[in-house]
Amino acid sequence: MDQWALELNRLGAKQEPCFFLVDFEQEKPRVWSASEADADQPRFSFRGYEEEDLPPSGMLPPKLFAHHISESAFRNAFEVVQTGLQRGDSFLTNLTFPVPVDLTGSLEEIYWQSEAKYRIVWPDHFVCFSPETFVTVSPAGYIESRPMKGTALDTPKARQALLQSKKEVAEHATIVDLIRNDLSQVARKVRVTNYRYFHKIATSRRGLVQTSSNIGGQLPENWRENLGEILNRLLPAGSISGAPKPATLDIIRRAEGQPRGYYCGIGGYFDGQQLDTCVLIRLIEKRTDGTFHFRSGGGITARSNWQEEFEELKAKVRIPLSVNSFSLH
Repeated sequence: MDQWALELNRLGAKQEPCFFLVDFEQEKPRVWSASEADADQPRFSFRGYEEEDLPPSGMLPPKLFAHHISESAFRNAFEVVQTGLQRGDSFLTNLTFPVPVDLTGSLEEIYWQSEAKYRIVWPDHFVCFSPETFVTVSPAGYIESRPMKGTALDTPKARQALLQSKKEVAEHATIVDLIRNDLSQVARKVRVTNYRYFHKIATSRRGLVQTSSNIGGQLPENWRENLGEILNRLLPAGSISGAPKPATLDIIRRAEGQPRGYYCGIGGYFDGQQLDTCVLIRLIEKRTDGTFHFRSGGGITARSNWQEEFEELKAKVRIPLSVNSFSLH
């Protein structure tokens, strides 16, 4: 078992709070325990855990200027994915790109002024404002996943088009089936309890909606002492890889041509009793040369149209500013 998973097993058995990050390739995972203060520890805000510090005063709302990749670059990668899909190697493949961006604010300022279910800033590494839960585990051991698949503008016309899209219906069903199978590896009585409902996502421009589903099951009583092992068996997250996983991950490597790093990995907080984790999407990374890249993408099926997927990728490159950010100055 990987060292990070063993460390989570140890902390879980002790019921010691901790925060952790696992990158998509599982090559640079990090675990920070509450008893071991670390100056490099990320700042985070999850449901049930809020920062005690007040945000700095005098901040201006950050702005983002994207330098989108070319249509030809996207289409070349899209064709690599389609070849795998048409050959039957995959039913669904998540295709992503790093989009170069210029920012008027720092990663920390974006963290304080963004609005999302999960917010994380790791100075000099990335800021993430993710709307998507990976898995939660209640004190009683009920594990639940809420994959999000299918994005549209928050208008009646766009919502209706999303609901009726054969491509989006098939993509969502594939992911729900994959997550149900994944959870069945670690839990019993796995069921879909809420299928394909709308979830609003705030952005700095017009709002977006995504369709989501809830899938859950029951873990053994000793789940805390096996915390790392459970997560290790579920990674990478199905919603941002595809199905079946092994062949799909090979397609992703060939189409994207570079590691994702922490983008599409997971972040998690264990408070000693329960667990809350998110998928690291909606992420702006800072590279060693000082440049910033907004990671974005979406699921591709055999029914996908490259122009529509390209537009969806661009639509996601937004900072979800909180209403309060406009009054901080």
